[in-house]
Amino acid sequence: MKEIKFHFISWRELHDLCFALFKKIKEQNLRFDRIVCISRGGLVVSRIFSDFLELPISNFTIVSYVSVGEIGKPRVMEALAADIKDEKILLIDEIVDHGATLKKAVNYLEKKEPQKIITLAPVIKPWAKLKPDYWQMETDKWIIFPYEIKETINDIVRIWKKKGMKKEEMKKRFVKIGLRKEQVEFFLKKDKIRNNSVLDKIS
Repeated sequence: MKEIKFHFISWRELHDLCFALFKKIKEQNLRFDRIVCISRGGLVVSRIFSDFLELPISNFTIVSYVSVGEIGKPRVMEALAADIKDEKILLIDEIVDHGATLKKAVNYLEKKEPQKIITLAPVIKPWAKLKPDYWQMETDKWIIFPYEIKETINDIVRIWKKKGMKKEEMKKRFVKIGLRKEQVEFFLKKDKIRNNSVLDKIS
């Protein structure tokens, strides 16, 4: 695996990205009946847009993420409970990588006969085969969102340990990326690092 470059998105930057997208939506006078988010990734972003647009949120779960730098085949693991027939839907995820998850989500929702589906994700990768209708940042770096600190540290530690990297060097790198030193030190403790779990595989 080639060296992975990281970009840590702070809460402020995430909110700014979402606000910029919100303004684009308002400028085009788009109206929606409901936000549908892809869990887990789209949950926090959807809450921000729920505030901006004053809309309810419904969610369903797609599994595709395996680990840092690894994407698996997307599968719907938890169904959408809401009836969205004839509704105008804003479908939200946090990031679009190759676009397979977004494609799976749209195909899944179309079977429920909504009137319209508009897709949105604050961040996309330049190699995405399917891009959302609305996005704000394009980057080839691995994005670290502010609500996945422990999860990210655990995943990256497993990669760095295989390369023989010492804990002190890991600490320096995490802090340089933008993570808080106090949190890095806490989660780098040996008894805090967990093995793979189902959370590693839920997008």
